[in-house]
Amino acid sequence: MTGPFRFRPCHRLLAAADFDRVYKQGRRAGDGLFAVNALANERGVARLGMSVSARTVGNAVCRNRVRRIIREVFRHERPALPALDFVVTSRPGARDADRPAIATSLTRLFAEASRKLAAQRH
Repeated sequence: MTGPFRFRPCHRLLAAADFDRVYKQGRRAGDGLFAVNALANERGVARLGMSVSARTVGNAVCRNRVRRIIREVFRHERPALPALDFVVTSRPGARDADRPAIATSLTRLFAEASRKLAAQRH
């Protein structure tokens, strides 16, 4: 895939230290499907980290399905998102949610977390 919707390595949170920093210093928004933590970064692009556990979502097939949908929603939202690090944590409701419900939830939570962080700065 080319263009602005690629999910390149520079758009991923991989280091445990980055996850810890977002969890400890970031702002959180949540609903029955996901919790989204966000924290400003100096990289100039939005980055995504995921925590989708077997305890909340289920077996590997379910976890991978949820991860794919999260990545897809993030790819489409990323051009409009500010330079923030987002960590998406699954909740039990994500197990049985369909793709449109997950997309709606994540779109709203990305915006809400961004607003909370912007309000904190001012």
